[in-house]
Amino acid sequence: MKVRNVLLLVLISIQSWAQSNPNPWFTAKKLNNNVWRITDGDIDNVYLITGRDSAMLIDTGLGFANLKSFVSSITKLPLIVVNTHSHPDHTGSSFQFEKVYCHANDAEMIKFFSAKDFRKASFKNMGGMRVPDSLRIPVKDSLYSVNLSFVKDKHSFNLGDRRIEVIHVPGHTPGSICLLDHKDKYLYTGDNDNILVWLHPQDALPLDVYLKSLEKLEHRVRDFTTLQPGHGDPIDSKFIAEQIECVKSIISGECKGDPYDSFVGKGQVCSFKRAKVVFDPAKITSR
Repeated sequence: MKVRNVLLLVLISIQSWAQSNPNPWFTAKKLNNNVWRITDGDIDNVYLITGRDSAMLIDTGLGFANLKSFVSSITKLPLIVVNTHSHPDHTGSSFQFEKVYCHANDAEMIKFFSAKDFRKASFKNMGGMRVPDSLRIPVKDSLYSVNLSFVKDKHSFNLGDRRIEVIHVPGHTPGSICLLDHKDKYLYTGDNDNILVWLHPQDALPLDVYLKSLEKLEHRVRDFTTLQPGHGDPIDSKFIAEQIECVKSIISGECKGDPYDSFVGKGQVCSFKRAKVVFDPAKITSR
């Protein structure tokens, strides 16, 4: 993967988003007594789960403002921070925390997006946004300021009265993971199960790999009732079956797709009921 190309594409997207969203501040919505969905400029979801002994922060947003301070206004419990995947709209504030968990396959890109040069370039390309002093976060001086620890498939986090399980779901990125809260039966999916999933960026894997990840979740569907995605509102667990049918129609050639253009490049998009998948016709199978 060419890091310079990724940097350019991400900065273009940040600049475009900044011009249309002048106030990217945090808002928190309580999903139940122990879960908050924190939105960062209405572009991504950050989730906070509180347990008896500790709390978990799932993803860290864009990184333009002080997420750590905002989270501490909600809970004072010891905090476990986890990145579902490497993309900078989900790892932007990771450098604000002492330690962040992720899958090893996405570690290189998380470090890159947390580096001083990238952070400075991101702030420069924020367009007309003005961060209030109360939310401003300084750029760290160290080159790679994020301290990563790695998790594997089936790793469990214990918050005291609830267990959060890691499920590795390569596809959107090589190291994408979902996090299953066995108590609430919520599956926190990052960008693996959005209504619209991108499989056309440079770091995405072929569609047949992504299909295996979806089928892996489908085999566990009795363990969760609700998907909490990286973008958008909660989705019922039946949505995964719709994603599977969408991907199968692409692999079989039944759906050729319609043209789709984005800041990370061109692709084709197919849909089945609620599910939409953008793909690269050159990356259908890994064989």
